[in-house]
Amino acid sequence: MAKKIKETEVMAEAQEQNDMIDLVGVIKSEMDDAKDFIHQVGSERAESTEFYLGNEPEGTSSLQSEFVSTDVRESVLFMLPSIMRTFFGTKKIVEFVPKGPEDIQLAEQQTDYINYLIREKNPGFQVLYDVFKDALVRKTGFVKVFWDDSVTATTHEYSNIDPQSYQALILDKNVEVIEESVTKETITTFDPVSGEEVTQDIPASYDLTIRRLKPKDQVCIESVPPEEILISRHARDIETASYVAHRMIKSVSDLVAMGYDQEEIEEYAGYGGSALDPESYEEQEARNPFDNMVYPDRHDAGGKDVYYVEHYLYYDFDGDGIDERIRVCTAGDGLHVLNVEPWDELPICMFCPDPEPHTAIGSCPADYLKPIQAAKSQIMRDTLDSLGHSIFPRMGIVEGQVNVDDVLNTDIGQPIRMRAPGMVQPFAVPFVGKEAFPVLGYLDESKENRTGVSKASAGLNAEALQSTTSAAVTATMSGAQGRVELICRHFAEGGLKAMFKTVNNLVIKHQNAQDVFRLNGKFIPVDPRYWDSDKDMVVNVAISKSSDAEKFQVLTQLAGKQEQIMQTLGPQNPLVSMQQYANTLTRM
Repeated sequence: MAKKIKETEVMAEAQEQNDMIDLVGVIKSEMDDAKDFIHQVGSERAESTEFYLGNEPEGTSSLQSEFVSTDVRESVLFMLPSIMRTFFGTKKIVEFVPKGPEDIQLAEQQTDYINYLIREKNPGFQVLYDVFKDALVRKTGFVKVFWDDSVTATTHEYSNIDPQSYQALILDKNVEVIEESVTKETITTFDPVSGEEVTQDIPASYDLTIRRLKPKDQVCIESVPPEEILISRHARDIETASYVAHRMIKSVSDLVAMGYDQEEIEEYAGYGGSALDPESYEEQEARNPFDNMVYPDRHDAGGKDVYYVEHYLYYDFDGDGIDERIRVCTAGDGLHVLNVEPWDELPICMFCPDPEPHTAIGSCPADYLKPIQAAKSQIMRDTLDSLGHSIFPRMGIVEGQVNVDDVLNTDIGQPIRMRAPGMVQPFAVPFVGKEAFPVLGYLDESKENRTGVSKASAGLNAEALQSTTSAAVTATMSGAQGRVELICRHFAEGGLKAMFKTVNNLVIKHQNAQDVFRLNGKFIPVDPRYWDSDKDMVVNVAISKSSDAEKFQVLTQLAGKQEQIMQTLGPQNPLVSMQQYANTLTRM
């Protein structure tokens, strides 16, 4: 009987090993295809980064002008303030909608707390700024949302602390005493039983060194470089993609803090010089030209690098015939599996300014502006070259009759020594750059049509708005605002809702205690364990043909009408409630 049980256990172990081998084979196949796809997209993203930084297009000759137009950077920097103002100009970026009257208060609390976690507990402004900039320049921006239960260790030294403080320190379950010394004092007491004096030594003070281990236990959001994310080639969107991965370079110390075994991790650690992926180096170098993939040659265990990948894929791991999303964590190039577990929601949210239907990765303003920047750069180079030839014309000389150094010296007022008159003849070259100016105007108009960014809409060109009717000015401003607002709507519906939903679900799932946060000068207790995880959400991003001034004017008229009705019919009238009037003032 015992032999049969042992054989069954061996068979089960062998089956488990075969299942793991099959899983690794699937992951490797999916990863190789996704890496090839993302490498092709990465080449375009690297080129867009070079255009944004003003490094492209490169000059064709070192003897000609190297002028580079910066249309990509100007347009992106014009859009960013409007986008950030759209999302952060209100206290509540996203609101959770109550399902019934009894759920109103809880939904408001849920809205306030989730917005607090993203804007106050996390660097929400900086994270979303990085993501929006990535999306405008590099097609997509990515946010990773996760519950951080890693442990941080800090060392503290104390001297001359009293016994009560010492007891309070060592009773803390997160405190580990590294070194301690005690100073005692001798006291004499009278024993009432024996009638004699008793001398004893008692602790008077302590000197000690402690290590405080503190788990973070909070929701974290971070911006992820686009080249670190892999998406399956045929995915229509990131949420339903059959394979998504986040590849990183982590130190041994980071992975041990995440709960992995140190000895197992060190087997796959490098000694410096490790890289995320040679194929993604092009994107890294474009963003940071000084990142030459050379790392410090550290030999301490905690400082070694590990190639760490989190794979999210649909796979029938439990053998029920239905694919479920699982997370597989691997280390090293050989994809050594560290952990496999079922996973509910994809923790990676993607932002794209111009999604392409039926495909995961769309386009961005930089894609539309790169041809404009290349054409304007070449035209300006030719114009400057023509101007240079006009200012410094070429000279024809009679060989042997002219001092050549004098001819080559272009300093103002310097003489040219000749043996006879007429030995130097300038070849006058007319300046033809003015013929190129209409072409530059056409390219600027084309840029405005592609992005909505113009001097008129930015309020920078007085001539463009001079002697223009109010309606025409409003139409010009609204046209540009409409482009930016449409990008904001794509960001809101594409990534922002997913980010807030993931944060909400992580808080409900992992936060096991009541928290207190500050809102409007008051400290409010919340307990996410009783929240509802499937509430609808509303993003406070509006799209309309009206300008802000027109919206405010309409709201002012509406508030006046509401005040008139309440004054005439009283606060309990059937047309306007106090809450509706308060909502109008809030929107104003």
